[in-house]
Amino acid sequence: MTLILIIFSVLFLLLLKNKSLAVLLIVVQLVSIIGTYFLGREMKVETGSDYGWLFLMLLLLLLIILPWKYYYKTKDIVDIDPKKLKIITYFLIGINSIVFVVFLIAAITVQTTVEDINEFKYAEGVSVDFYYNKLPFPPVFFNFAIIFYYFSYFILPLHFYYLYKKKVWLSVICFLLSFNIVLYGLTFFSRAVVVQYALLYISFLFLLYGTLAPRFKRILKFSLIFLGLIATAYFINISQQRFEQDVKSSKTYSKGIPVEAITQDPVVYGYLDYTSQGFFNGYEVLQLYEGEGFGGTLTFESILGFVSTPMQTYERNKYRAKLWPRHYSYSFNGFPAYTVYDYGIIGSIIFCLLYFVVVKRMRPKENGIKLKNLFLIVLLIQIPLMSIFYSQVGGLLISFILWIPLWIYLNLKIKR
Repeated sequence: MTLILIIFSVLFLLLLKNKSLAVLLIVVQLVSIIGTYFLGREMKVETGSDYGWLFLMLLLLLLIILPWKYYYKTKDIVDIDPKKLKIITYFLIGINSIVFVVFLIAAITVQTTVEDINEFKYAEGVSVDFYYNKLPFPPVFFNFAIIFYYFSYFILPLHFYYLYKKKVWLSVICFLLSFNIVLYGLTFFSRAVVVQYALLYISFLFLLYGTLAPRFKRILKFSLIFLGLIATAYFINISQQRFEQDVKSSKTYSKGIPVEAITQDPVVYGYLDYTSQGFFNGYEVLQLYEGEGFGGTLTFESILGFVSTPMQTYERNKYRAKLWPRHYSYSFNGFPAYTVYDYGIIGSIIFCLLYFVVVKRMRPKENGIKLKNLFLIVLLIQIPLMSIFYSQVGGLLISFILWIPLWIYLNLKIKR
């Protein structure tokens, strides 16, 4: 682990001068790596094979982080056709408004009526029964929101664009509707989605900070601090409730805390474990890899979930538990492990190389970044942002599919 820490620390110092987006991504990695020293776990690297897996982990991570070193000193957002922009804005505001209302009602209902979070999240059929029978509207509305909430990612670039254009009300509306990402997480008692949104917003602010007027910069700083406090409070509250409501699980978890860990308190240790387990788990499951993987099912899980029978879903989960035994099947295993198991070693390297090329091609030029590129960047940046936990590719697959017609429309030349 010390070797990984040294490599990312050196990269941080080398890239700090330009203050590129890669610096933020490296900070995320460093926070996770530093946290590993307090877990009381040890990464055993003894054989040539062990060093090979370690090298592969570093290679895959660097391929998805380093292309972002070209994203710095952005001063301008390049416009798109005004008529197309107007249509896209109204469309995204319209569809996200419906999703916002549905998720807001669902989130309030879930947060105020569910008593046992662990049972709701992990007991088979409990949450499904709740969504279909206890929400104050027909299930079709919830299903609609689940599918079309993926449009929420595209409205975040518009929030910053309209702030850049000093169209405050449009910017505020887009900002509120981007909260569909968070509301989705609240509906499922997800802490990861809150972290995801926070990192995503910070990364866009980091990238586009130079395009904003001074007064907006000050407002965003205070707003970010306020929202950060709320997000932290929610994260802590959910964590404490999960341990307090399930004493048995809390005791079992406590017994698994290494004696060498900095703390034996399950809640405090849980925060550290949440942030840093991906490196340890990822390395350990890669050591188990013998060529048998998931064949892309992790990437396509969001679509397979809609078309699979309950038995097929059960078989996929059973197979996952076979390849990733014990706690690995429900823990964070980091981007490299997910990618290798889904695409194979060669496939994972090719995937990351393609990612590198695409991200580099969309970089800012002459201190300006194209608005149409931001609609894809908002998806691509999440892969390295969330890499300490898992591969976000599968979670964004539907968004990538929805982006295709948007991209075609933006590049379509209409004869006047």
